[in-house]
Amino acid sequence: MKNLLLTLVTFSVLLLIGCQENSITDPNQGAELQKTDNPSVLTGTMILEGLLEIPNQPNSYLSINGQADYVHELFLVDPIPPAPQYYVSLSLNVNAELTEISSVDPTYSISALSEDIFYVSEEGIYLLEKTFSIQGRNDGLVLVCRFLVTTDGIGLNSMWLDFTNDISNNFND
Repeated sequence: MKNLLLTLVTFSVLLLIGCQENSITDPNQGAELQKTDNPSVLTGTMILEGLLEIPNQPNSYLSINGQADYVHELFLVDPIPPAPQYYVSLSLNVNAELTEISSVDPTYSISALSEDIFYVSEEGIYLLEKTFSIQGRNDGLVLVCRFLVTTDGIGLNSMWLDFTNDISNNFND
């Protein structure tokens, strides 16, 4: 009889413990709820700074100081597991100043907006090369930036100065 009574008391205690609300799984009652933004949209800023050599002019450099603000949005086109397909919509807003090494004041400026949509595989990297015109120059000197774009984000790989070949000038000959 003692064993039956001890077993009944043990099961009753276990039943009471098991039926209690578990505080581990309860949401935090005192914390303010945070609304999460769309996880497929990333925004940020990349710093543009350094020395860039002017092509065809040895030992001639321009200092760049600025930033590229971006909005990276991921679109899932085909969610079927064997080969999910993603498209990335990328908006860039570039604002920078170029200064000759011998000068203190900004000599040239870059201000450009760009929007691109392209396919990126889930594990792949898309190399995006963008050309930005330099305001205040008539010789066709441009800033070229190479970006590494994945489904997780974007990064600046490299940047350099280059001259463009203006096709409209060829039609005047």
